[in-house]
Amino acid sequence: MAGGKFDKLAGKVRPGTYMNFESTRSDTVGTSERGTVIIPLLKPSYGPAGSYIELTNAGPDAAYAKLGYSVYDSDPNRQMLLIREAFKNASKVLVYIPKEGTKATAKNASAPELTATAKYGGTRGNALTVTVAANPVDGFDVTVSLAGNTAAYYEGLSTVDDLIAQDCEYVTFTGSGALAAIAAMNLTGGTDATAQNDDLTTFMDTWEKVKFNTVAMPVTDSSMKAAIKTKIKYLRESMGRGVQAVVPDFPADYEGIISIKNGYAIDDDKLSAAEATAWVAGASAGASYVESLTYDAVDGATDLVDALTHEEYVDAINKGHFAFSISEENKVIVEYDINSLTSFKQPKDETYRKNRVVRVMDTFQESIQLNFPPNKYANDSDGWDIMEGVGKSILKQFAEAGAITDVDYDNDFLVDRDASYGDKTYFNVNLKPVDSAEKLFFTTHTR
Repeated sequence: MAGGKFDKLAGKVRPGTYMNFESTRSDTVGTSERGTVIIPLLKPSYGPAGSYIELTNAGPDAAYAKLGYSVYDSDPNRQMLLIREAFKNASKVLVYIPKEGTKATAKNASAPELTATAKYGGTRGNALTVTVAANPVDGFDVTVSLAGNTAAYYEGLSTVDDLIAQDCEYVTFTGSGALAAIAAMNLTGGTDATAQNDDLTTFMDTWEKVKFNTVAMPVTDSSMKAAIKTKIKYLRESMGRGVQAVVPDFPADYEGIISIKNGYAIDDDKLSAAEATAWVAGASAGASYVESLTYDAVDGATDLVDALTHEEYVDAINKGHFAFSISEENKVIVEYDINSLTSFKQPKDETYRKNRVVRVMDTFQESIQLNFPPNKYANDSDGWDIMEGVGKSILKQFAEAGAITDVDYDNDFLVDRDASYGDKTYFNVNLKPVDSAEKLFFTTHTR
């Protein structure tokens, strides 16, 4: 469905639900499920390029055959680490591989004519082994092993065609003839690939078709960072999508970008700011619209990577960076749950830098789009009464959840009846989001 901002004079061509946010001392947003994060694997050791692999916290290893690893494994390029960090808070992780490596292969030197090719490219394919052993009753049993563990097992096959018909999840078989015993076929030649800017641009183009809350982008190239901001801004302002990108060290001056200043350690495993984008993206996606991450602890973190001084924290905050610090309980915590916005002027005041407030606005926008699709209501006084009733119910839901306050139910959700005509309906909505008490000032008088 079309969405985004509108201009009353210019109008819009596509049917859709359009919304402007403007500061008046009230600015905000409202209600829908959260928890979905996109994690790209920029240097995968295995897996299919160009498609999303959906994982949930109820079954994080459901795609073992596609990733070649459990998400709890230590892979050489630390890609599973990113998924694990995201899952500390997210309910759903959409894994995307922008570029696939070379596939490992093995060919039997004698009869039968049999070639085994890893299903996907990458060095993990070099850990695949195929053995063919005589079945005690009839035919042959084929075992596909990954890193010494049985990944697939087929009994009583007679021909290579029988094996091909099994459609193995790990290996593609080709060849012909009757099967015979093979001690071991060790696949070799698999190589990893690193995603380049063109691959990432193609990846970003897929965001328009996927429902998500945040995306981690652990990139360092400045031109790519600029492209990420452009894409996120397009999604937020032209398509009406309440999404954010988490990027290392990128003072983008935009509420749709969260800039990560430093990282943290998990025992001896040090995560850079780029790798920490996975945790932040997962935590931001998993946070409800009445939650702030300020002072939230990073589960499992034991120390900081690139700790800052007091002056450096102040400077980082003023420049729109999200940073990690150490609490008085010696835990690694979020210093301040902010995005990269630093220019506070109409229509965006200082509240727009707070991610809790942005989550309220983004959730409210999704709720409006769900409840006000095109062609659901009549564009007349009866329809306007119904629409205002629905809007007031949404305001009530948000107020009761503690997301907004000081609601005037008679005036905070009204159809502009003078401006609405034909197929165009205009609304005036006032929202005052509730932020968290994160700066507490006490004046103490002695007596």
